[in-house]
Amino acid sequence: MQAYAAKLIDLIESKAEGIAKQWAEDVMKHNRTPSYHSLSQEMVVEQGIGFYKLFRRMSMAENPYEEAKTFSWKYAENFYREKIPLQEAIYALMLLRRNLWLYAEFQGTFFTALEKQQAVESLNRTILMFDYVSYQVIEKYQELTFSDVEKRLHAVEILMKKGCIGGEKSLFKYGLMTAFILIASILTYYCHSILQTGVIFTHLFYIPIVLASICWGRKGILVALILGLMLLASHAIFLKGIPFTEDIIRAFMFIVIGGVVGWLMADVKKVKELFNKFKA
Repeated sequence: MQAYAAKLIDLIESKAEGIAKQWAEDVMKHNRTPSYHSLSQEMVVEQGIGFYKLFRRMSMAENPYEEAKTFSWKYAENFYREKIPLQEAIYALMLLRRNLWLYAEFQGTFFTALEKQQAVESLNRTILMFDYVSYQVIEKYQELTFSDVEKRLHAVEILMKKGCIGGEKSLFKYGLMTAFILIASILTYYCHSILQTGVIFTHLFYIPIVLASICWGRKGILVALILGLMLLASHAIFLKGIPFTEDIIRAFMFIVIGGVVGWLMADVKKVKELFNKFKA
């Protein structure tokens, strides 16, 4: 039965480019692998050649699982970089196997039913490579995904710690936020009472609003409410006769911005918790 295995391996090795081109044509137009349609044909063919030439090394290797990594990790990294979904990458491997056997049958490599059966039985160790590669590709995709998510979550975590004015030092955090609100009050009084204007200065209010939302999530909207109410109260006292319209819009935007940032930060925290549980 080893003769049949050698026969197929010789065919695969000598015709690797032809089989790979046949696979590339298939995978680049298949409705279950749409992400492959826009890839370079040269790149796809190269992946196919690399896979088919792996057969002999696998059959001769003492540890075929480790030998398979020379292909599967590169395959996973290349297509992860091209943003190919995992399910499509795995289905492409299925098409690799299908095109291999279709090519062998088309070439008349195995003539009788007995030969085909003996060839399949003798190639159990080699065919196991497909399972090894599929497993390793999934494993590598997961590793790459975790790495990307960790980097992004780490960046957000740094933002929350550094941007959260004092990190875990709650007293400092509350004290500094109180100082922001106090400065905003003085600025509002000065502009409304003395300058008799409400233009531009309110843009500075977004600093404490965003920082509060980063620090406390949805609860940070309280700072937006305080600043909004303070702005409207100051307008009522010092800008009598001037329409409230613009300051009502500004106060409304304070709440919108504070709410959106707080909602996003709260969800980011939940995502991080879920990610840590899944990773564990």
